[in-house]
Amino acid sequence: MVLLLPVELYKGEYLFSILLVFSVILSLVPSLVERSYRVTLPFELDLLITLSIFLNTFMGEGMDFYQKVRLYDKALHIYGSAVVGLLAFVVVYTLNYTRKVRLSLPFIGFFTVTFAMAMGGIWEIMEFAVDNLFGKTTQDGLADTMWDLINDFLGGLITAAIGMLYVKYSNPDTRKRLAMPLGEVFGMGVRIDRLKERLERQPKILRPKPESMPKSVKNGKDLEPK
Repeated sequence: MVLLLPVELYKGEYLFSILLVFSVILSLVPSLVERSYRVTLPFELDLLITLSIFLNTFMGEGMDFYQKVRLYDKALHIYGSAVVGLLAFVVVYTLNYTRKVRLSLPFIGFFTVTFAMAMGGIWEIMEFAVDNLFGKTTQDGLADTMWDLINDFLGGLITAAIGMLYVKYSNPDTRKRLAMPLGEVFGMGVRIDRLKERLERQPKILRPKPESMPKSVKNGKDLEPK
């Protein structure tokens, strides 16, 4: 994408050049987050986000795949919405895991679909604005816009279904890997779980007797996040 930038500037595609710069910055966000907060997104999620930006910016706009390849736009809408939905699912599941919010698994799935559609709707608004302000033709009528929104819904639905099945049937260690990186930012839930695990592994002779423990500790209140 960086190498494509001078080519587009030479061709006079200044609007697309701005989009390229924004896309490169966006692709670096996971690394910036890791440096600032010492949080690493799951590799799979990082890869999917960067690949989505690359397929849209370099392949779709730069190499003109939107015009050359039939249904490329529709397939990318499904894929992009699935990635956005996955990011939303990870964030909300982590908030639930770290006890910041308490949501049922179906509601997390519902939020995932809704968030994916919301981001798709914002994308369509941006395309509409670009077409009217700069005389572009990113939208090809009402039917094209509606199919894009339907594909956004499908992408979010696929992610929600896979995410719910993953959380329901995966083992606890696998689910912890999903929530742990962002959990270090959102709250103390992960640290609380580690403390409980260490207490469980202690030899019984080293464990404090219930009679010598304060009531708040017996009831687990001291282990609750503040």
